[in-house]
Amino acid sequence: MIFLKNRWVIKQTKADLQKMQQVLGITQATAAVLANRGIATKKQAIAFLKAGQTPLYDLLGEKPMKDAQKAITLLEKAIVEGKKIAVYGDYDVDGVTSTAIWYKTIKACKGNVIYYIPHRQKEGYGLNIEAVEELHKKGIEVLLTCDNGIAALEEVKRAKQLQMEVIIVDHHEPGFEKKGETKTDILPAADAIVDPKQRDCPYGFKMLCAGGLSYKLALVLLKKMNISDKALQQECLHLAALATVCDIVDLMEENRSIVKMGLKTMAQTSNVGLQALLKETGLLGKTLTEYHIGFMIGPCVNAAGRLETAKTAVALFCETAPEKAKEYAAVLIEQNNARKEMTQKAAQKLIEEAYKEPWGKENVLVAFEETIHESIAGIVAGRVKEKYYKPTIVITKAENMAKGSGRSIEGYNMFEELYACKDLFSKFGGHPMAAGLSIAYENISELRKRLNENCKLTKQQLMPVLKIEKALSFSEIDMNLAMELKTLAPFGKGNHIPLFGSKNIGIHRFYIIGKEKNILRMTLQEKQTGIKISAISFDGLETFRQMIKQLYGEENCDTILENGFFEKPLDFVYSIDINTFGGGSSVQLTIKDFRISQ
Repeated sequence: MIFLKNRWVIKQTKADLQKMQQVLGITQATAAVLANRGIATKKQAIAFLKAGQTPLYDLLGEKPMKDAQKAITLLEKAIVEGKKIAVYGDYDVDGVTSTAIWYKTIKACKGNVIYYIPHRQKEGYGLNIEAVEELHKKGIEVLLTCDNGIAALEEVKRAKQLQMEVIIVDHHEPGFEKKGETKTDILPAADAIVDPKQRDCPYGFKMLCAGGLSYKLALVLLKKMNISDKALQQECLHLAALATVCDIVDLMEENRSIVKMGLKTMAQTSNVGLQALLKETGLLGKTLTEYHIGFMIGPCVNAAGRLETAKTAVALFCETAPEKAKEYAAVLIEQNNARKEMTQKAAQKLIEEAYKEPWGKENVLVAFEETIHESIAGIVAGRVKEKYYKPTIVITKAENMAKGSGRSIEGYNMFEELYACKDLFSKFGGHPMAAGLSIAYENISELRKRLNENCKLTKQQLMPVLKIEKALSFSEIDMNLAMELKTLAPFGKGNHIPLFGSKNIGIHRFYIIGKEKNILRMTLQEKQTGIKISAISFDGLETFRQMIKQLYGEENCDTILENGFFEKPLDFVYSIDINTFGGGSSVQLTIKDFRISQ
């Protein structure tokens, strides 16, 4: 078994935490969390604490979203004139929900609209010329892309040759030319491009996903067309919240508000398809969290595009008949179960290979495994990355050439590193933390070579990082703090679950619990104050076992584990949670890491 040693880093802030505590009426621990999120003013702090209660930014306001007005005007004109519109989406959650938002909105505006989702294996990501020409034959006059299009230079050029109007709604990084330190966007010749990542877009928030962008634009279009459909607006919000969580964009500012507002009412959604999926997963009517969306609902939606066609998922969210929606939901759940089994086998295979093969010793892991289904390459890359904490690209056999998906670590901008090798790809795109690519088989070894030659990651950067908000005394930890921290949810990228640290803590008593006897429950006691707090570690038992063997010898390990006493003081990193049991509630620390105190 491989144990990666975590690097503990206490976040540094110049903020006056005592003043923040007094002005905002919060604890210093919560003030530290806010300061570490870059919140520097009272206005920003209140906006964060009251996310979902204040209006979102105005797309057409003082700092407008570039081309938003142009896109809305083109769509309004196309609807009024009865032009045939195609919404061209993508096969992941963000692309599926964006497509559903646009299809339902344009339908509500009495527009003549169809949707098109490319087949993952046969067509790959984004616009392709064959699809553009096929849509032209069907009489499509307006092509609206969502969650793709920013890199489709040749495809948009072909659409324009066919006299189509092209509107791009995307959130991916545009290609660029670099002269010295200056980067200039390379953009397709579309009629309107709505993408906040464009360098000359003045909009105040850059991190919206396609679902969030589509939701905001849809609200503007509905208002322009004088359609006041509150139920549809709520449905679009729920789909946008689903996309925002599952596309792993920063859960700050507008994203945070969209998710917080969406989660509040999603369990009572009027979207028949989402209702069916919530019911089939046992979540209908429950209080939903980002966990339910990210780990239960989202994977079911993604599974459709991975194993068959994402059209099933779009059809689900556009369905109005409950019985038909139930059928679609059951199909998605069945596909997700199959996807989970495939992923587990593939990830285990590559993890074992990386331990033995030469490519596994490199700082950027580029694995070619043709037996892995291309649709799960990204998930497998994520699993391997988590195991070895290295940027990982998993490449597999596709229809005409190899296809790959990558997942990165902090400090390694995968999009820019791959962009430097763009001559090797037939197609690629993505973000700093994730990317997808199509590549000729003969170029794979060259890609591996170049990425590793260009890699500037240090030994320290290749250690997993645990970022600690603040060092705490046990006297600072109580139910008030636990409840206060809970209000900072939803948690995710950019707003991770706050972690704290305490030094020189004794284990008053520990127990091994759980059906598999693999969970470590402890009563911790601070040496200085004598304060005791309950704690639990879901994945630390094996590390604890190794620690006992190193300190007391293998022959004494089982005896110590049975007795439940451990004398050495430890340092802990943990989150602060609320344990509800038997009708009562108490503070509980969830342990993320521990080490012997120096």
